[in-house]
Amino acid sequence: MSAQQQQLEHLAQEINAAIPNPWLFPTRGKVQGFLGTGPIMFVGERPSTGNFGGPADHLLYSLLEKFGAADAHMTDVIKRRGLVNAPYPDDIAPHRRIFDKEIEIVRPRRIVAFGQKVYDLLQFSLAGSEIKITQVWHYSKARWGITAAATFEKQMQEALDGVR
Repeated sequence: MSAQQQQLEHLAQEINAAIPNPWLFPTRGKVQGFLGTGPIMFVGERPSTGNFGGPADHLLYSLLEKFGAADAHMTDVIKRRGLVNAPYPDDIAPHRRIFDKEIEIVRPRRIVAFGQKVYDLLQFSLAGSEIKITQVWHYSKARWGITAAATFEKQMQEALDGVR
């Protein structure tokens, strides 16, 4: 385990101790999830209350392997599970502090935002950081059918183009 992964392991323990009902992207197969330390970081808004492991989640992980980004760091801005469109926790300061630590540990060259809301948030909060931010659909949209899955795959390929 690299020094960066050890720092992320420590941060994961901190998240589990400080954030009620937290969730982190798991390591599955070659995909390192939250423990990824590659030059790319994937960022979602917040974890849902559902179970991870459905067809859209499988597609995301298979695309990360296919496009050589299995070592990408995967995270959410808000670490606490919540319903779609539910308000954020009253105190989001711990989430911001943790996200800033992730950036410091991983030092990504590119961040791929899942969805417009996350993209806009990151464009504002990371302005001047020299980190390139791109956007793709949220991977859950791949459940909308074969055309949506193909569109998501194309977006992922374009977002990762030139980083490796």
